[in-house]
Amino acid sequence: MKKLKINFNGIWSLFWFTFLVPFTFQISNASDQVNGSQLKVENFFKSLKSMEADFIQVSPSGKISNGKIYLDLPGKLRIDYEKPNNLLITCKGFWLTIQNRVLKTTNNIPLESSPFSILIKKKLNFDNEFLGTDLKNKSGIISFKITSKTNKKAEALTLEFSEKPFNLKKWIINDIFGEKTTVLIQNAKYNNKLSHLLFFPDDFPEPNNSD
Repeated sequence: MKKLKINFNGIWSLFWFTFLVPFTFQISNASDQVNGSQLKVENFFKSLKSMEADFIQVSPSGKISNGKIYLDLPGKLRIDYEKPNNLLITCKGFWLTIQNRVLKTTNNIPLESSPFSILIKKKLNFDNEFLGTDLKNKSGIISFKITSKTNKKAEALTLEFSEKPFNLKKWIINDIFGEKTTVLIQNAKYNNKLSHLLFFPDDFPEPNNSD
């Protein structure tokens, strides 16, 4: 009885070209896609000097708010909510100022603890500071999630761009409790000169304690 000689080299070659090569190609394509999206996001913020736009915000509970947003890079932000929200968020340095215009209250939080720090950076450093993750993209839409490498408590920010032209259309704030706040950007105007006065908080009068 003849022994059957099995050519393991041939079987391995067949397995390689049938299964592993396509799989490796898919990984390579995915990596190229991530790098390509990351480069587009980096270039978008490099070329961005300012932005003013209308926004619609959807809270985790489904509550809808409207307003205007202004970015002046680097480091300046104004989010002006329409009534009945009555909130004003401003930044022109290292602190984010949140004001309630009805209650006349002001709270300051470190900018770096907020995902807004990503929006108003002149350069996004994906080598040391941030991790970029390319999400599943729909036709003509690129979604890119950015998380901090250095601050584990910082909230993640997902940016959504139209592909042609490459413009910011939406962002989603993912907080540490798993809740999501979505902000839709409309009627955006880019790289116009904005007044520096926009980025100052409201100056509430001192309370009158006299009888």
